[in-house]
Formats: sequence, structure tokens, C-alpha cells
Amino acid sequence: MSKILITGGLGFIGHHLAINLSQKGHKITVLDNLSRPISNIIISSKIKDKNYNWEYLDEFHPKIEKKIIDIRDREKVTAIIQNFKPEIIIHAAGQTSAVGSIENPRFDFENNIIGLFNILNSAKESQIVTDFLYISTNKVYGNNVSNIPLIEGKTRYIPEEKKFTGFSETLSVDHSIHTPYGVSKLAGDLYVQEFGKIYGMKNTVFRLSCIYGDQQFGIPGQGFISYMFLNAISGKPIQIYGNGKQVRDILYIDDLSNLVERYLASTSSLNPKIFNQKSRVYNIGGGINNTISLLELIGKFESILGKKIEIEFSNWRLGDQKLYISDLTKIYSEFGWKPNINPEQGIERLTNWIEKSKDIFFN
Repeated sequence: MSKILITGGLGFIGHHLAINLSQKGHKITVLDNLSRPISNIIISSKIKDKNYNWEYLDEFHPKIEKKIIDIRDREKVTAIIQNFKPEIIIHAAGQTSAVGSIENPRFDFENNIIGLFNILNSAKESQIVTDFLYISTNKVYGNNVSNIPLIEGKTRYIPEEKKFTGFSETLSVDHSIHTPYGVSKLAGDLYVQEFGKIYGMKNTVFRLSCIYGDQQFGIPGQGFISYMFLNAISGKPIQIYGNGKQVRDILYIDDLSNLVERYLASTSSLNPKIFNQKSRVYNIGGGINNTISLLELIGKFESILGKKIEIEFSNWRLGDQKLYISDLTKIYSEFGWKPNINPEQGIERLTNWIEKSKDIFFN
């Protein structure tokens, strides 16, 4: 078993990865600066000033070590890596909102570029870390995904090309509107690739589409499925930017956790010197068989709640993608992985968790 350091380990993705890998016997330490405490997300005053994920790990997974560290602090980052001596680092920390990055680009830059560089360079200098996995995003492609011809259907955009299976890792990242978030994640993405090639590190990039699941505290601009359902059950109108026909491939968090576990097991014996001779960049999402539009998602909410949901439409947001679907050909061919949880199952799981956890969200 390995010693694994997970940055952003109290966020949605990092939290789930930490639990899954700990249950498989790995020794896990998570880093987080609590910059997005749950008390700023929830509605209920019952758990004000508490961090839900922190207390959840305390109660149910006490073997996971938690450290409050801001990855922008280079000296503290270096110290924790030297002391813990991780063999694997999963970098899931960072500013995650495209909307937030437009409002505060400096905060986005410092977290997503300086923070990433501190972790990555300290990993290189440690000469202990054998695998570095960077959680990136499809936003690195910007609106280049808009270059394919689309048909506007009743509830969604549809690719004109009938054999379309999604966007591959070869899609251009140039000459595109990304938002500062997309730019900062792309910079980190490229740094991770370059360090692998130049310094012989086993570095890999996962460019994620929309990840969702239980224990996701959605906010505007991030975690849209949980955020929209919270609005629906509270009787608030759901805000849609554009016409609601934009399509995303969605991946349930358990499927991502299983992929990371399989990936680490498959690469553990590979020689670092030849590891990055192949491009270790993968598009990860639900793929062509697990897509949904915003209008279709609201329709599912209406069926679950048995009521009509009010919608408020606004102008399109800068850099919004009308359709994004991950081509999973590469990840499947190299690791035999594909999603197991379809949107119907995943949305039911998420909404059931929110319904059962109303004390977290409402008084």
C-alpha cells in the first residue's frame, strides 16, 4: 500500500478520493485551507461555523490525517511533503469556478498556478513522489468545442455528425475564450506535462467533465446538479444562462474514484523514464452515453418532486460551452475503464442524499 497526499482533500472530489483510497488500505493525508467552508454554502444555522467534510472524516474515517495548509505557502508545502514523504500526490486543490475567476482573477491565479507550482516543484525536489495526478478540467479547451456544427433540438443541442463520440485529447486549446479559470487550469495542466517530460516524473492529467454525487454542496458556478436541486426543493426559481439546451456529459463521483484506484494500480510498476513518452492526458467524464441538458435535468427534478419548477432565463455567460462530451476512447483502451452509473441512477442517488440530509441545508 502507498502513502498518498491529496490536496483539496476536504473538497468534493478530494474528500471522496481520500475515503475510497483509505478503505483500500492506503495511508492518506489530506491538505486543505478551508477557503470554502461549508458554513458559507449551507442554509441551515444548525451547523454554522462547522466544516461538514472535516467532521465527517473525523467521525467515520479517523485514519485519514487532515492538515490545514494553504498551498500558496511554499515553505509549508515543502515541509509537509518532506515530513509525510508521500509516494503519490493527487492534486485536487484550487479555485473551481469559472464565474468566480472572472470576478476575482488574482485569487484564481494564485490558487491554480502558484499553488499548483508549489506542490509540483516540491514533489520533484523530494525525489520520493513516484506518481503525480493532476485534476484538470475540460475548460482548458475553452469554446473551441463550439466549432462543431450543432442542431438545436427541443430540449438539447445535438451534433450534426451522427458518429460523434465526444471531444478527444487532441482538441486544440489555442485561439479560444477560456475564462481565467480555464487559463489557470491549462497552465497547471502544461506544467504537469512538462515536469514529467523534463524531470522524469510519472505525471498524469485528468481533464474532467461534470462530476456529481452525494456530499456535493453545489454553489453558483460549480456543482450545478446539486445546486439546482437545492433551489428546486426550497421553492426558489432555477437560474439558467442561455436557453437551457446546453449539454454536458456527467460522471458520478464513485465512478471517478474507481478510475483513480484502477489507474494507480495499473501504473505502479511502470518505469518513470518511459512513462511520459506517451501523452498521459485523459479526458474523463460520462461520455456519449451519459449526457444531459439543463432543461432535461429540470424535467427529472419535476418528476422526482411532482411539481412544476420555475425557471428564470438570463443571457449566455462568457465562454459557456453549448455542448461538451468527453471521448473516452483513450482511457478505455489503456485502462479498460468506463462509467457504470448512468444519469438516472446518479441523479436519484444525489437527490435522495439531499432529501435525507435536509438538516444540513435547512432549519
